[in-house]
Amino acid sequence: MSIDQEIFLGRQPILDRNNQLCAYELLFRNGQKNAASVTDDLGATANVVINAFIEFGVEQALGPYKGFINCDERLLMSDAIEALPPEKLVLEVLETVEITPPLVERCRELKARGFTLALDDFVDVTDAYRPMLALADIVKVEILPFDAPRLADTTRRLRQWPVQLLAEKVDARDQADHCMQLGYQLFQGYYFAKPTVISGRKVGHSQLTLMRLLNLIVQDAETTA
Repeated sequence: MSIDQEIFLGRQPILDRNNQLCAYELLFRNGQKNAASVTDDLGATANVVINAFIEFGVEQALGPYKGFINCDERLLMSDAIEALPPEKLVLEVLETVEITPPLVERCRELKARGFTLALDDFVDVTDAYRPMLALADIVKVEILPFDAPRLADTTRRLRQWPVQLLAEKVDARDQADHCMQLGYQLFQGYYFAKPTVISGRKVGHSQLTLMRLLNLIVQDAETTA
Protein backbone atom coordinates (compact mmCIF):
# COMPACT_ATOMS: atom_id res chain seq x y z
CA MET A 1 0.00 0.00 0.00
CA SER A 2 1.33 3.43 -0.90
CA ILE A 3 1.60 5.92 1.93
CA ASP A 4 1.41 9.64 1.20
CA GLN A 5 4.38 11.61 2.44
CA GLU A 6 5.16 15.29 2.30
CA ILE A 7 8.01 16.34 0.04
CA PHE A 8 9.98 19.56 -0.13
CA LEU A 9 12.08 21.38 -2.70
CA GLY A 10 14.07 24.58 -2.27
CA ARG A 11 14.40 27.14 -5.05
CA GLN A 12 16.51 30.27 -5.18
CA PRO A 13 15.95 32.66 -8.07
CA ILE A 14 18.77 33.61 -10.43
CA LEU A 15 18.24 37.01 -12.02
CA ASP A 16 19.66 38.90 -14.97
CA ARG A 17 20.97 42.47 -15.08
CA ASN A 18 17.39 43.77 -15.40
CA ASN A 19 16.30 41.93 -12.26
CA GLN A 20 14.31 39.52 -14.41
CA LEU A 21 14.02 35.89 -13.32
CA CYS A 22 15.93 33.61 -15.69
CA ALA A 23 16.54 30.38 -13.69
CA TYR A 24 16.32 28.70 -10.29
CA GLU A 25 18.92 26.86 -8.30
CA LEU A 26 17.19 23.75 -6.97
CA LEU A 27 18.11 22.96 -3.38
CA PHE A 28 17.72 19.96 -1.11
CA ARG A 29 15.20 20.53 1.67
CA ASN A 30 13.81 17.94 4.08
CA GLY A 31 11.25 20.16 5.77
CA GLN A 32 9.62 23.58 5.71
CA LYS A 33 12.69 25.05 7.42
CA ASN A 34 14.50 27.00 4.72
CA ALA A 35 17.87 25.33 5.30
CA ALA A 36 19.41 21.88 5.12
CA SER A 37 22.53 20.17 6.34
CA VAL A 38 23.93 18.22 3.39
CA THR A 39 26.38 15.46 4.26
CA ASP A 40 26.05 13.56 0.96
CA ASP A 41 26.09 15.65 -2.23
CA LEU A 42 24.95 12.72 -4.36
CA GLY A 43 22.02 11.82 -2.12
CA ALA A 44 20.90 15.44 -1.88
CA THR A 45 21.00 15.94 -5.65
CA ALA A 46 19.20 12.65 -6.30
CA ASN A 47 16.47 13.78 -3.92
CA VAL A 48 16.21 17.12 -5.73
CA VAL A 49 16.02 15.41 -9.13
CA ILE A 50 13.31 12.98 -8.02
CA ASN A 51 11.21 15.73 -6.46
CA ALA A 52 11.63 18.20 -9.33
CA PHE A 53 11.18 15.84 -12.29
CA ILE A 54 8.98 13.06 -10.93
CA GLU A 55 7.02 14.26 -7.90
CA PHE A 56 6.23 17.92 -8.59
CA GLY A 57 6.77 17.68 -12.31
CA VAL A 58 9.02 19.99 -14.25
CA GLU A 59 6.33 22.61 -14.92
CA GLN A 60 5.47 23.05 -11.25
CA ALA A 61 9.11 22.96 -10.17
CA LEU A 62 10.57 25.24 -12.84
CA GLY A 63 7.90 26.63 -15.13
CA PRO A 64 9.58 28.00 -18.28
CA TYR A 65 12.95 28.42 -16.55
CA LYS A 66 16.04 26.25 -16.23
CA GLY A 67 17.11 24.60 -12.99
CA PHE A 68 20.67 24.54 -11.66
CA ILE A 69 21.55 21.30 -9.83
CA ASN A 70 24.71 20.46 -7.90
CA CYS A 71 26.76 17.65 -9.43
CA ASP A 72 29.60 15.76 -7.82
CA GLU A 73 31.95 13.51 -9.76
CA ARG A 74 29.80 10.40 -9.29
CA LEU A 75 26.75 12.02 -10.83
CA LEU A 76 28.68 13.60 -13.70
CA MET A 77 30.32 10.29 -14.62
CA SER A 78 27.08 8.31 -14.33
CA ASP A 79 24.94 7.27 -17.28
CA ALA A 80 21.91 8.09 -15.11
CA ILE A 81 22.33 11.81 -15.72
CA GLU A 82 21.64 11.26 -19.42
CA ALA A 83 18.02 10.40 -18.57
CA LEU A 84 17.40 13.99 -17.46
CA PRO A 85 16.12 16.70 -19.85
CA PRO A 86 19.17 18.74 -20.95
CA GLU A 87 17.03 21.66 -22.11
CA LYS A 88 15.82 22.20 -18.52
CA LEU A 89 19.04 21.75 -16.58
CA VAL A 90 22.28 23.51 -15.76
CA LEU A 91 24.81 21.09 -14.31
CA GLU A 92 26.81 22.81 -11.56
CA VAL A 93 30.22 21.17 -11.24
CA LEU A 94 30.89 21.41 -7.51
CA GLU A 95 34.12 23.02 -6.34
CA THR A 96 35.01 19.75 -4.60
CA VAL A 97 35.23 17.88 -7.92
CA GLU A 98 38.78 17.03 -8.96
CA ILE A 99 39.43 18.19 -12.50
CA THR A 100 40.93 15.21 -14.36
CA PRO A 101 41.19 14.37 -18.08
CA PRO A 102 38.37 11.76 -17.83
CA LEU A 103 36.12 14.32 -16.11
CA VAL A 104 36.84 16.95 -18.74
CA GLU A 105 36.07 14.45 -21.51
CA ARG A 106 32.82 13.48 -19.78
CA CYS A 107 31.79 17.12 -19.50
CA ARG A 108 32.54 17.53 -23.20
CA GLU A 109 30.17 14.61 -23.89
CA LEU A 110 27.45 16.14 -21.71
CA LYS A 111 27.79 19.45 -23.56
CA ALA A 112 27.40 17.58 -26.85
CA ARG A 113 24.17 16.09 -25.47
CA GLY A 114 22.80 19.59 -24.91
CA PHE A 115 23.50 20.17 -21.21
CA THR A 116 24.57 23.58 -19.95
CA LEU A 117 27.63 23.49 -17.68
CA ALA A 118 28.40 25.80 -14.77
CA LEU A 119 31.41 25.91 -12.45
CA ASP A 120 30.28 26.37 -8.85
CA ASP A 121 31.95 28.52 -6.16
CA PHE A 122 34.79 29.50 -8.47
CA VAL A 123 37.83 30.92 -6.67
CA ASP A 124 40.80 31.31 -9.01
CA VAL A 125 41.99 30.76 -12.58
CA THR A 126 44.43 27.90 -12.18
CA ASP A 127 45.99 25.66 -14.81
CA ALA A 128 43.86 22.76 -13.60
CA TYR A 129 40.66 24.69 -14.34
CA ARG A 130 41.58 25.94 -17.80
CA PRO A 131 40.16 22.89 -19.66
CA MET A 132 36.87 23.29 -17.77
CA LEU A 133 36.74 27.03 -18.41
CA ALA A 134 37.00 26.25 -22.12
CA LEU A 135 33.86 24.08 -21.79
CA ALA A 136 31.80 25.98 -19.23
CA ASP A 137 28.84 28.14 -20.18
CA ILE A 138 28.53 29.84 -16.77
CA VAL A 139 30.99 30.53 -13.94
CA LYS A 140 29.49 31.13 -10.49
CA VAL A 141 31.74 33.36 -8.41
CA GLU A 142 30.91 33.35 -4.71
CA ILE A 143 31.87 36.91 -3.88
CA LEU A 144 32.06 36.71 -0.07
CA PRO A 145 35.71 35.53 0.14
CA PHE A 146 36.89 38.34 -2.18
CA ASP A 147 37.88 41.89 -1.41
CA ALA A 148 37.15 44.41 -4.16
CA PRO A 149 40.59 44.34 -5.90
CA ARG A 150 40.78 40.53 -5.95
CA LEU A 151 37.22 40.21 -7.27
CA ALA A 152 38.02 42.68 -10.03
CA ASP A 153 41.23 40.78 -10.92
CA THR A 154 39.50 37.37 -10.96
CA THR A 155 36.68 38.79 -13.09
CA ARG A 156 39.18 40.28 -15.55
CA ARG A 157 41.01 36.95 -15.88
CA LEU A 158 37.75 35.07 -16.47
CA ARG A 159 37.03 37.27 -19.47
CA GLN A 160 39.56 35.21 -21.45
CA TRP A 161 36.70 32.76 -21.97
CA PRO A 162 33.23 33.39 -23.46
CA VAL A 163 31.39 32.46 -20.25
CA GLN A 164 28.51 34.11 -18.48
CA LEU A 165 29.55 35.36 -15.06
CA LEU A 166 27.17 34.76 -12.17
CA ALA A 167 27.72 36.62 -8.90
CA GLU A 168 26.69 34.32 -6.05
CA LYS A 169 26.00 35.14 -2.37
CA VAL A 170 25.17 38.76 -3.16
CA ASP A 171 23.65 39.92 0.11
CA ALA A 172 23.81 43.72 0.01
CA ARG A 173 23.15 46.64 -2.35
CA ASP A 174 26.80 47.73 -2.52
CA GLN A 175 27.85 44.19 -3.51
CA ALA A 176 25.20 44.09 -6.22
CA ASP A 177 26.27 47.49 -7.57
CA HIS A 178 29.94 46.48 -7.60
CA CYS A 179 29.24 43.23 -9.48
CA MET A 180 27.04 45.12 -11.93
CA GLN A 181 29.90 47.55 -12.60
CA LEU A 182 32.28 44.63 -13.17
CA GLY A 183 29.95 43.33 -15.87
CA TYR A 184 28.38 40.28 -14.24
CA GLN A 185 25.37 39.09 -16.22
CA LEU A 186 23.63 36.89 -13.63
CA PHE A 187 22.98 37.36 -9.92
CA GLN A 188 22.00 35.18 -6.98
CA GLY A 189 21.82 36.04 -3.30
CA TYR A 190 19.75 37.29 -0.40
CA TYR A 191 19.82 40.87 -1.69
CA PHE A 192 17.75 39.75 -4.69
CA ALA A 193 15.76 36.85 -3.24
CA LYS A 194 16.08 34.25 -0.52
CA PRO A 195 15.37 30.59 -1.30
CA THR A 196 11.77 29.50 -0.92
CA VAL A 197 10.43 26.05 -0.15
CA ILE A 198 7.63 24.41 -2.11
CA SER A 199 5.94 21.32 -0.73
CA GLY A 200 3.63 18.59 -1.94
CA ARG A 201 2.64 14.99 -1.39
CA LYS A 202 4.30 11.88 -2.70
CA VAL A 203 3.47 8.22 -2.63
CA GLY A 204 5.69 5.50 -1.23
CA HIS A 205 6.96 4.25 -4.59
CA SER A 206 9.02 7.41 -4.97
CA GLN A 207 11.47 6.34 -2.29
CA LEU A 208 12.07 3.16 -4.30
CA THR A 209 12.65 5.27 -7.41
CA LEU A 210 15.17 7.38 -5.51
CA MET A 211 17.03 4.31 -4.30
CA ARG A 212 17.14 2.87 -7.82
CA LEU A 213 18.58 6.11 -9.16
CA LEU A 214 21.20 6.21 -6.42
CA ASN A 215 22.14 2.58 -7.00
CA LEU A 216 22.50 3.20 -10.72
CA ILE A 217 24.73 6.20 -10.13
CA VAL A 218 26.90 4.35 -7.63
CA GLN A 219 27.20 1.32 -9.94
CA ASP A 220 28.21 3.58 -12.83
CA ALA A 221 30.78 5.32 -10.64
CA GLU A 222 32.27 2.00 -9.56
CA THR A 223 32.43 0.84 -13.17
CA THR A 224 34.31 3.95 -14.30
CA ALA A 225 36.63 4.07 -11.29
